[in-house]
Amino acid sequence: METTIFTTNAVKTQSPLFSDSRRRRGRFLRPALALLALLFLPPAVPHLLSLRDPGPPARPADAIFVLTGGEGRIQEGYRAWSGGAARELYILGAGRRIPVARIVPEVSRISAEALSRIHVEGWSENTLENAFSAKSAVGGGKYSSVILVTSDYHVPRAVLAFRKVLPPDVTLSVIRVRPEGGAGASWRWARRHFIEGWKYWGYRILLRWE
Repeated sequence: METTIFTTNAVKTQSPLFSDSRRRRGRFLRPALALLALLFLPPAVPHLLSLRDPGPPARPADAIFVLTGGEGRIQEGYRAWSGGAARELYILGAGRRIPVARIVPEVSRISAEALSRIHVEGWSENTLENAFSAKSAVGGGKYSSVILVTSDYHVPRAVLAFRKVLPPDVTLSVIRVRPEGGAGASWRWARRHFIEGWKYWGYRILLRWE
């Protein structure tokens, strides 16, 4: 029995048929792994690097900029502002002629002075336009430190645009808004990070020529 097993194994090892099969698998496996790396590694890099972006400073910033378009962003920005994270609150890309009370129902309970420090901007429709809108506010208010509020998957591209557009002496920190859970949350998380990772590289190319 031991002799038979040894002989069979030896035949498999020495057989050209088995050797060719292993070589064919190897020729297929290496390109497939390389293709998967090219597909998934580039969009992952911006998200890994963005983990170094600082959170809100201990001292209050001059302004908070909330980028609308994702769940929970306005609520998180208002919560940070009402907690003293910054003096001014800007809600960017909210739509034209949208009253503050419709966006932030809590404003009905704050003073007129506090309400005057909430600004709703409606003309910007994408991340780059958000950045230029913020630049105008920063110049008008002479701000030196701002906080960006957006979804966690959107942070790399948003920070890239804001650092390109804002003056270099303006300190930029980030509040990441985590999406809600529920059915399909893991799939949505992976899909959004994948798409935003590739959008980041598109912005890198676009902003090279700005």
